[in-house]
Amino acid sequence: MNEGGAGLAPYERPCGEYVISDDPGRFDAGAMHDFLVRDAYWAQGRSREETEVAAANSVVLGVYGPDGSMVGGARIVTDRATFGYLADVYVLAEHRGLGLGKALVAAACEHPAVAGIKRLMLITRDARELYRPAGFTELSQPERWMELQPVPGGAPGEAGADAGAGADAGTAGGDGERVADTGYDPAAGPQPYTTWQGGGLPDPRTAPVAQVVAHLLEIVGVEGPITADRAYRLYIRGAGSSKVTQRARAPMEQALGRLTLRRQVEVDELDNAGEVQQVLRPAGTPAVVVRELGERSLYEVPLNEIAELMGHKRRELLGRAGAGDQPAHAVAGVIQQAALRRASPDRLKRAVLDAYELIRMTQAAEQYLDAALTLLENGPQ
Repeated sequence: MNEGGAGLAPYERPCGEYVISDDPGRFDAGAMHDFLVRDAYWAQGRSREETEVAAANSVVLGVYGPDGSMVGGARIVTDRATFGYLADVYVLAEHRGLGLGKALVAAACEHPAVAGIKRLMLITRDARELYRPAGFTELSQPERWMELQPVPGGAPGEAGADAGAGADAGTAGGDGERVADTGYDPAAGPQPYTTWQGGGLPDPRTAPVAQVVAHLLEIVGVEGPITADRAYRLYIRGAGSSKVTQRARAPMEQALGRLTLRRQVEVDELDNAGEVQQVLRPAGTPAVVVRELGERSLYEVPLNEIAELMGHKRRELLGRAGAGDQPAHAVAGVIQQAALRRASPDRLKRAVLDAYELIRMTQAAEQYLDAALTLLENGPQ
């Protein structure tokens, strides 16, 4: 960007056949918005006008391909003296793997608008490895930081939604390896599962929707990520009943709609053998946390949580092919075949049941684990 002074040349950085430029005349806020609302979880619900206003009040960087089209971008919000904030970093999927994400971050850090400032901040859920090479680290004194969200005068949940806009390029397509905060440590195992223990809830069929919204948000806050079916069952249990009828389900679904519109709850939709499984979580929290079974049934564990656990189990099984004292080249083929047998789909599903301390592989359990395995192999549809 030309720093607001007439006649100053744009700041540009070449990257192979691409160029990164801060020329506001080239920047396409519409292209940024189209990507953000389609693929960036932190910008869901943001209007085109909000994106345009945000871009107009930021130092904007665009990544331009050989044909001149914008294939990535970022915003820097800064007072140009003491503080800066990096946001909305992205590269289109078809242009990833070329180092553009890292080059874009480097260009932002070297931009004249932030040269010499005391601190450049960002928020990322799962792309830390993209930013570490540029010098970003975790907060050294997090206990000193405070936040206000939502800011008075804004729409409910607005600040909470944009809090994730700080260059969260794990989803947006940076070149660093995605490092998900799944809560799984192979040495320690899955995290404990925290169960909502509330009661005395009003009947959702007769209670004001605002009350149903508040109690449903509490359940999701304690147990999320949680399947919608489990959340509804917990609510009904808390209201003193045992069966989720269609009449009771309808107002709870209406309450969930309000929570998503307010951007207080995010919903991930997963394919469960042709049916849609909704997984609910508080806005801005990880999509997947690998936990113990707890009081859940197998079918109440979100499919993406099982898929994540399967991925870890497969890596463990593939890594258990010790070669003894023989040279690796002499036994490589045998080791590989043994590892592949250990990580076969049947062994993998059995390993998941063992992790949950379940014994019987019923037909229904196998079908559910097959759906998780499909999710692991193909990703969300």
